[in-house]
Amino acid sequence: MAKITAKNQKSKTGETIIIRNAAVSDVEKMRSLAIESFRSSDYLIATPEEFSAISLEQQIARIKRHEDNESDIWLVAECNNEIVGMLDFQSGKSKKTKHKGSFGMVVHTSWQNKGVGKILLSTLIEWVQSHSHLEVINLTVSEENKSAIALYKKLGFQLTGREPFGLKLHDGLFLVDLNMTLKP
Repeated sequence: MAKITAKNQKSKTGETIIIRNAAVSDVEKMRSLAIESFRSSDYLIATPEEFSAISLEQQIARIKRHEDNESDIWLVAECNNEIVGMLDFQSGKSKKTKHKGSFGMVVHTSWQNKGVGKILLSTLIEWVQSHSHLEVINLTVSEENKSAIALYKKLGFQLTGREPFGLKLHDGLFLVDLNMTLKP
């Protein structure tokens, strides 16, 4: 994983947020945040049950795989020793796709709309800009997730596609997925 220098940022409400690389020692806090996020949102790709089935050892191995790849990064946002958000960026692995990558991001429900997502994503954009072989950031977002779409547009992402059957909910309803891209 490419390393960043940990940095302090202020949330919209004035709290100090530390943005840093994820570490193996964070795995339990990261797991709790992920399960809470999957439980509270229909917009994410996994269910809490699916994520809970992944062992701590498997999650540790995933963090270590990121540590071994200079083109991937896993960031956490921390406040008062609690992880309040995280962003996982993975680049393409083949010669023809290593110029681009995509990310997943979650922010604890109690920290949403306080600027944590913007801080994490701005850090990712800066990091991508410092790696000349990385040229494109892709994402997929539910069309219903208006606040996330607004953030992505504010940071320069453009709509590049629409998938009408992106996510299928437990009641059989489909959510439309939007594909967005930034070439920083």
